[in-house]
Amino acid sequence: MRLRDFTAAAAVAASLGLAGCETPHPELDPAFLKATAVESRVDVIERQNGAFLEVQRQIESLQAEQRALKGQVEELQHTLAAGERRERDLYRDLSDRLSGLEAKVRDLQSASAAQAAAAPVAAASVAPVAAPVAAMTDKDVYQAALEHLKAREYAVAEKSFQDFLVAYPQSSLADNAQYWLGEAYYVERRFQDALGAFQKLLKEHADSRKVPDALLKVGYSYQELKRYREAREALARLVKSYPDAPATAEARERLKQIAGRH
Repeated sequence: MRLRDFTAAAAVAASLGLAGCETPHPELDPAFLKATAVESRVDVIERQNGAFLEVQRQIESLQAEQRALKGQVEELQHTLAAGERRERDLYRDLSDRLSGLEAKVRDLQSASAAQAAAAPVAAASVAPVAAPVAAMTDKDVYQAALEHLKAREYAVAEKSFQDFLVAYPQSSLADNAQYWLGEAYYVERRFQDALGAFQKLLKEHADSRKVPDALLKVGYSYQELKRYREAREALARLVKSYPDAPATAEARERLKQIAGRH
């Protein structure tokens, strides 16, 4: 039985017990006044209980929201760790390739020196013929520029990639050189220059395998320039056009971060 019902029953019992002694003013009856006071306290207690339950509900809701936010933070940390691993793998690959090039150059120099030492001495009346010097190819120039980038010599790397693009505009490595030029600008926080370099790649090398990465960096550059609408357009284009590209996962995460920004 609820306390309110018990109080009401007590009030009725008190009224019946005093039926033989009617009073002209029942509201002044001590038993009636006591029962009324008890009922008022019951109302206060029930209101307090209701308020407590509402607070408890709000606490549970906030705890659920906290758990959801924690999950999002953990997911973001995982994404960042994956990006760092990708960068480390990239520079490790560059280092391996540059080491191979250096070894090749040393071998060529050793072979050239050995050939010169073994050549017969020409007659005094015959002018000596200089040993041929191997000309550098577009791949050699490109690898040298990458070496500067790997060593964080960004200004030298930028100049080297610019010279490469002027000297070898038709090279099969031109799209790569254009991309790494943009990366050098981006690392130096020259976001407007980086944006121009990446957009040039998209315009002149639309079939390059570097297009998804260039689109990602276009979005990043726009974000750094606080041009959020253009950033979302570039990232959305990447997600739509290259849904399976490795860069697309990063684009989806960045779209969540800048959603609603103006």
